[in-house]
Order: sequence, then structure tokens, then C-alpha cells
Amino acid sequence: ALATSPGTTPATDQIVCSNPYGVAAMVAAAGGTPQFLGIATDTRESLTKLIARAADADIVVTLGGASVGDHDLVGPVLREMGMTLGFWKISMRPGKPLMFGRLGAQRVLGLPGNPVSSIITAQLFLLPLVRALLGGRYETENKTTARVAVMLAANGPRTHYMRAKSVSGPGGGLNVMPVRSQDSSLLAPLAEADVLIVRKIDAPAVPMGGMVEILRLDR
Repeated sequence: ALATSPGTTPATDQIVCSNPYGVAAMVAAAGGTPQFLGIATDTRESLTKLIARAADADIVVTLGGASVGDHDLVGPVLREMGMTLGFWKISMRPGKPLMFGRLGAQRVLGLPGNPVSSIITAQLFLLPLVRALLGGRYETENKTTARVAVMLAANGPRTHYMRAKSVSGPGGGLNVMPVRSQDSSLLAPLAEADVLIVRKIDAPAVPMGGMVEILRLDR
């Protein structure tokens, strides 16, 4: 397998599999009951076996393996098992290789493998789905506006959810400061963030002190 469990020594071609633990904690906090099914190897047989273990789940969540590499087998295996694909790839950053489908009565959500992408897409897509299945409604009260403490350049062709932290502004108003790196492989800057700055597709530059839309991160 490309990944190995925390607490073990990874081989030179392996990484530590940390994403499931963060996503599971988010699901539990939202009222769901997460079950970690294990780490699949890069074979159809391994993936089929693990996905079959989730037969009683309302939502099947996969982490990684749904991009465009030769060993990104999650999508093909799920389709072979009967999944009807809803969509694959969306215009957002981070999290472009997001997948959603239906496998019988189950919802299937394929989250990206990069750690930050997994957490952000779980916040935006998985948690609202969990809450909806529990009888709740999509929570919009987490959305608000704030002043940005630095200038933001114009955005590109994908909606950008920038990790940022709240800071005190003049007169005690809410200001937000982007964290030191927006790299989707780095968890440490994400740990500093408590909000996401939502930059829409082709949004113009924002001067220091300008207003931006923000989404508060669940804690």
C-alpha cells in the first residue's frame, strides 16, 4: 500500500495515513458514527473487499485514489460495483478531484488524498450531508463577511477556499489574515486557521481592508 498506519515506520515509497482520523473526528462531532475500514492497496481486489465492508453504511467515504493516475482505481472499482456517478472533479481549490455517486441506497463521496483538501472538502460536502441525513438543515450561519488584513490578488478559474485566521482589527472589528501557506499538502498552516476566505471564480483583487466572504471552520 502507498500509505501506512500512524505509529508504524513508512517505507521509502509510503506516507503515513492521517486523513481518516481527522475526517472521522469531524463526522463524530457532527453526530455521525464513523467506521474506519482500513487502507487499500493499489489493486481492484483490495478496494472491492474494503468497500464491501461498508454495506450497512449510509455514506461511503473514500480518501484519495480518485484522481487521474494509473493507480487511481477508486472510481473504476466503484463503477464496477454498480455506482452511478453524479460528478467527478469540480472547479474549486483545494479539492478539484472530488467525486460523488450513488451505490444502491448509499451515498458515495470520494475526497481528495491531500490532507488539506480532505479536510476542506469534508467541511464543505461531507458534514452538510451527515447533518441532512440526521434531519438537520444546511447551516448558513457559519457564513459572514470580514475585512482582509492584506491585499488579495485576483482569483483564477476555480473557487478558492483560502485558509485564514481571525485577527483583531481597528475598533475591534473582525479582520482575517491568510495563513502562511495555501499548499494543500501542509496541515500545520491549516491548524492555524479558523476561517476560510471564499474567493469566487475570477474574483477581482481585494485591497487591504476590503470586505471578503468567509466561512467559519468547525472546531
